[in-house]
Amino acid sequence: MKKLVLALSLAGFAALPALAQEADFTKVDADADGMVSMEEAAAAGWTWTEDDFKAADADGDGSLNAEEFAAAAG
Repeated sequence: MKKLVLALSLAGFAALPALAQEADFTKVDADADGMVSMEEAAAAGWTWTEDDFKAADADGDGSLNAEEFAAAAG
């Protein structure tokens, strides 16, 4: 049992760099327009619901700018 817990813990740590990269706004902003759409976020692996995305979209323009993205990703 201890080996299983250790293996699962190590697997979680191995995923941390990948998650950190996904939080890079410029990598999620696939079309480099300075905004992240729900589709771009989903393609980058974010699992936000539509309600989550709308809540993060402070100015209500349908996409996240760098500040909104950072707040939602943090």
